[in-house]
Amino acid sequence: MRRQHRQEIKAGGRLLFIVLLLTASWMNMGSWTADFKTRSAVWDILNARFFLAKYLSLNEPALKPEAYRFGLMGFEALQSRGLVINDSLLTIIDFSLPSSQHRFFVINLTNNQIVYKSLVSHGRNSGDLYANRFSNKLQSHESALGFFITGKSYHGGQGYSLQLQGVDTGYNDHSLVRGIVIHAARYATQDYVTRYGRLGRSFGCPALPPELSRPIINLIKDGSVLFSFYPDQTYINHSVILNNKI
Repeated sequence: MRRQHRQEIKAGGRLLFIVLLLTASWMNMGSWTADFKTRSAVWDILNARFFLAKYLSLNEPALKPEAYRFGLMGFEALQSRGLVINDSLLTIIDFSLPSSQHRFFVINLTNNQIVYKSLVSHGRNSGDLYANRFSNKLQSHESALGFFITGKSYHGGQGYSLQLQGVDTGYNDHSLVRGIVIHAARYATQDYVTRYGRLGRSFGCPALPPELSRPIINLIKDGSVLFSFYPDQTYINHSVILNNKI
């Protein structure tokens, strides 16, 4: 306990130093450009500390920090444009993880806790154990990257399903015409992983285990944000959501 207390005091001291540095930079303005760069750098440090604290409090090491960070960034961009109806939830699919691991995370943003984590399939042409190819094209049978707004639930050809409206132009905005939805699948279970070493694959839909599909759909439907993540630098650099150009 004493060691933890000393660490908290030390961390608090570093934060106070940064705040004082920020204040000083505002009060002692020399070159406007240099001052702007100083304030920007300090804000970057403060934002990084804030994000790190939130990520650590989430207490879910399976979810990679970059997926969580970009998910929050996109959520805030969509919320600022009034596109989010249910602003208490954020769902992240971390496609950098293999299909044999839990990589579907539903986060309650109010208390920053994981509500559900689950296996989830990727498209059959996206890869085998890992997904590494993504598409926005019809008949590609690949998963799509980017941010979605969840729609209505319905009963269709795949049973109880959830519409996904892609809002990342050029990356997933053909999701409705492609029929990309959340649904249950018998090939998206732990038993399937045990038998084959990976999940079965869909035509591009994020398919969930049958026992979790309905409760997850009922929770996240009607206007929450879902983020399909992969550490693809081209996507990160050009996403209209992450670059706040919507």
